[in-house]
Order: sequence, then C-alpha cells, then structure tokens
Amino acid sequence: MTMARIFSVVTASLRRVGGQADSGGRATSLAPCVLIAVLSLFGVLGLLGGTVPLAAQKILPLTPAAAGSQQTASAPTVSIPAGRAAKNVAIITIRGEIDAKGVMLMSINRRIDQAMKDGAGAIVFDIDCPGGAMTTTLRICEAIKACPIQNTVAWVNPQAHSGAALIALACRELIVNDPATLGDAMPILVTSANWGRGRSAAAPTDLETLKKVLPPLLAEVTDSARRYNARSGGYLRDEYLSQAMIANDVALWWVRNKTSGQQMCIDATELELLFPGASTTGATRLASAPGTGKLQLPTPPTSTTAPGVPSGSFKIAVAGPSMTVAGATMRPVLTASDAGAWELIDKVKDDSLPALLTADDLFHYGFVDNNVTTTGGVPALVPIRTDADIKSFFGAVNVQRYDSSWSEALMDILTGRLVQAALVVIFLIALFVEMTHPGAVLPGVISATALCLLIAPGLLVGMAAWWEVLAIIAGIGLIGLEILVIPGFGVPGLLGLLLLFVGLIGLFVPGNTGPFPDSPQARDDVLWAAVTLILSFSTAGLGMYFIAKHFGSLPLLGRLVLKSPASDEESADMLAAMTDMDDLPVKVGDRGVALTMLRPAGRVQVGDRVVDAVAEIGFIDSGMNVRIVNASAMRIGVEQV
Repeated sequence: MTMARIFSVVTASLRRVGGQADSGGRATSLAPCVLIAVLSLFGVLGLLGGTVPLAAQKILPLTPAAAGSQQTASAPTVSIPAGRAAKNVAIITIRGEIDAKGVMLMSINRRIDQAMKDGAGAIVFDIDCPGGAMTTTLRICEAIKACPIQNTVAWVNPQAHSGAALIALACRELIVNDPATLGDAMPILVTSANWGRGRSAAAPTDLETLKKVLPPLLAEVTDSARRYNARSGGYLRDEYLSQAMIANDVALWWVRNKTSGQQMCIDATELELLFPGASTTGATRLASAPGTGKLQLPTPPTSTTAPGVPSGSFKIAVAGPSMTVAGATMRPVLTASDAGAWELIDKVKDDSLPALLTADDLFHYGFVDNNVTTTGGVPALVPIRTDADIKSFFGAVNVQRYDSSWSEALMDILTGRLVQAALVVIFLIALFVEMTHPGAVLPGVISATALCLLIAPGLLVGMAAWWEVLAIIAGIGLIGLEILVIPGFGVPGLLGLLLLFVGLIGLFVPGNTGPFPDSPQARDDVLWAAVTLILSFSTAGLGMYFIAKHFGSLPLLGRLVLKSPASDEESADMLAAMTDMDDLPVKVGDRGVALTMLRPAGRVQVGDRVVDAVAEIGFIDSGMNVRIVNASAMRIGVEQV
C-alpha cells in the first residue's frame, strides 16, 4: 500500500469523526485522539519535507489513459499562435476552497517551481474552485503574473467562482470546458453575528470596510484586463464587466461600433450619451434579482469619472480613490458626437447581482481564447474537455499533471479549526499526565508531537508570525518554572498561561494579522478563535480531572504505571504479611498540615507525627490543610481540604 493510499484512508476516517463531532456538538469517543496520533507519524515526515513532492515529476509523453476517455470536440485545424505554442505543458490543478492559512499558495508555488525545473514551456491551471480567502487569492494572482513561464492559461473546468475567478483572469489566456461558470467575486465577510447558529456570511456594507476590501480586488481584475488587452493590441477584455464581477451594483449594456466592430460594455451614463431616451429597464443576459443589492448608505459617495471605471456604482465610487492600477486603459472614450455610431446589442446585467458568466456568456463577451468552430454560419467555441484537448490547443508533445502532494493535503487538514482544537486538547492532557507521572515518557512524546503539529504547518506555509511562536515557548517555559522551581502558583504561572493562550489564538487566526487586528473580519476571527480555544481548555480540564480520578483503571494509561510481576494472590498475601493496619501512624480520615510542597510527594504532619505522603490530585502547597484518603505500609495518600 502506498503512502498516499494510507493517508487517504486515515483522512477519510478523520473527516467522518469530525463530522460526528460537528453534528452532535461533542466527540463521542476517543477516535479523534487515536487518529491524530496516527496522523502525527505521517505529519512529522510530511512537514519535514512538506514542500517537496514524493518523487520528482518528469514530463512524460501523454498516454491514451492519461488523455481521458471523453470524446474530444471536433474542430477544424487551426494555426497555433507563437506565444501559445509549447512542446511541454504542465497542468496544475486547483481544487477545493482557497484556504486563509496559505497552504494552497505554497502548493501552487511548489508546483510552479517543479514545472520550471522539468522544462515546461506552458502552465495550465485546471480550476474547479468555489473561491475562498481574499489575501491568499491575491498572493496567488501575484505568483502567476510573476511566473517566469509567461505562457500561463486558466482552464475553467467547470467552475471558477469568487477568488478563483480572479486567479483565472490573472493568467495570460483563458479557456473553458462546457458547461462552465466564472465570476461572482463579490467579497463576503464571515462573521459570528448569530452565535446560536454559528458563523454567517454577508457582503460588507459599512464604508470603512468597503474602503479596505474593494480596492485591491477591483485593482486586481482591472490590471488583469489591461495586461490582456496590452498583449492583444486592442480593447478585447472588457474592464467594466471584469469589475462587475466584484461590484454588483453597476448596470451594464453591450454595444458594438458600426464601423470598426469594436464591442464593449457601457454604463447608464454612457447609455444616455449614445442612445438618448433609451430605457434602462428590460431583460438582462446575466442573472439578476431586481430590487436587491443596492447599498442603503446615509450619504452615498459621488460617482467617479476615472478612465476605465464605470459610473453609477456606489462600491466602485468608494474604492476609486484608493484603487491604483499600473498601465493605462485602452478603452475608447465616448462623447456626445458618438451618438449614432454604435448599436445596442443587449443589456448585460442590472445593479443587483455580481456578474456570473457561463461558457456561452464568456464567449459572447470575448473573455475566452478557445478555438472557434462555425456551424451554419454561427460561430461557437470548441470546449476543452480533456488533457488531449490541452495537447492539441498548444500543439504539445508532452503533457504532465502536477497535483498537490499528500503532505500538503495533510497540512490543509492540520490547519483546520476542528483539528487544531483537538490538538490543543491532546497537548494539554498529555502534558498534564507527563508532569503528574514523571518518567512515563509516552505522554510527553504525545504532548510534544501535538504542539509541533500545531506550530509547524503555519511556519511552513509562512502564515505563523514570530510573536505567536515566542509567546507559546515563553508561556510553556514560565509554566514549567512555576511547577518545577517556584513554590505555589503565582505570577509566573498566570503569565505563562496568558502567553500560551494568546500564542495559540494567533495560530488559530488566519492571515497573519498580527497582535493588533485592524479589520472587522480579523477582529471577528480573533473572537471566534478565543471562543474555540476556551472550549478546548475546558475540555482538556475535564479530561485532566477524569484521568486524575481513574488513572490506574484506564486500559491504556494504567499500563504506564509500574506493577509487580507477581500474581494478584501473591501480592495480596505479601501485602497482608507486610501490613498491620493497627500499627500505621495515621488512618484514613485523619487531618493534618502539609509541611512541604507535595509535587506530588512531600511531608505532612498529622497530630504529633510527621509522615511521608503523596498528593492524589495535582500538587499541594506547603501549609495547606490535608486529609488522609488512603493509607498502607507502602504509601499514604492525601488530598487538600
């Protein structure tokens, strides 16, 4: 069985357990602990080489099996542009949600580097993604645009929504399967406004949040459109429609110049300019929900007239002053003298929903670079369905897929909120067992492993800040100092717990926001992380109490206690011979005072006698009142009263 197969089995089991814990409100067995312990063995191996694939992926000739079994769309023989043609093509898959911790970003960068080393002349990003974290999305777009292999192509197969739409537009060319959808990139903030029902998602509505969130997103799609148009030498990818995927509150119409054939979107102001008196109502090509989506602001911002920016959108007006885009727009400037020179083709969208385009819509509005076939005089795009179609699209000899590695999938799981909470519980309980039963070793190993699995993924993906790690290390050090050196439980212990708590919160919060989050989303993430961590600490506390009461009788933990190899009968006879209860210096129920700190062993005074005793639960400070709970010739156990 391969390592990947073993990991897939364990992963499936973990997700089933996680699902039970979510739906029931609490875990119903020790299965999560067992699975985490198993995953830790793979985690050490995976995290040590997390950014290195299991084996070097060399580009190999495409085989019939790799090409897939689907039928390829028929298309006439077409010449391949020089900027597109490539002998070796690497396909990098983008699947699942874009995580805030940066695991997907690290994975994509690793696979881009590997494709470069293997001699790829083009990179295809095979996208089937619902979107995700904004910060990670923008960093992936930067990585694609800065890639030394400039021949990058996004393959929407079959969806690129939200942040995935920005990633697709960042590529040099865009191709699609059919059916396929792209767009709906309006930012959504996940908040904990309704704690009784969990976290909820909603579009930001306050001006300060819009000023922080919208400018980088609008600037990204505008920059992608201008890069594409500059390479093409004309205004082919519409900037207005690109921005409408983010700003839902802008209405657009599609027009064509009667002389040049130039096609583009216009806003309501330009509609009145070109077609005086034209109705602004009517059916739209893209989905709409009339009467929704408009912001109800006390003082609406003034619409901007900047080149390449549509008017009539409050959101774009808010973002306009802060939106910086390199490069000038190639969009034609319209004046009153252009009236009559353009024809109205259709209404693209109203001001309710963000633009979401199907494969036909993308072809209609000039966003795709698929080959085109003509049937009955009607042009239609040729969908890209298989790897064989990719090979034909580039005129390639070799096509090789680069998927995410099992270690990257493991890191994605380890950075999940539920798994992080479970690791905190395991870390605290194992640390408690090790400190109360020195020399057991195994609990200490489990505790250290759980802590490493909490910290290492964030460090490897570059999302763990220095202050988080320092806070955790300092917190553990102060707690150890309090327990092992300084009597009592005072300032060092409390400060250690506080630092440990704050450091762990930092690990739980995505995006490396620092110790002072300054956005509503970041503050809500901190609050959510604090609640999750408090629940983890509470669960660990209950586990510690249960273990302290039943340590010797637990099947697994009881084995950590050294026992005599003699039989039960022999042991009973031996103890009976050694013990005369009437000769014991103290009896069960007697009360006394601790003369020394019991950690857990020490000395207590009962009446006028001083005896050696062991604290049954935790540690007992010197001077505290104690009660004898068990007594024999071999051991006297006490508890604080």
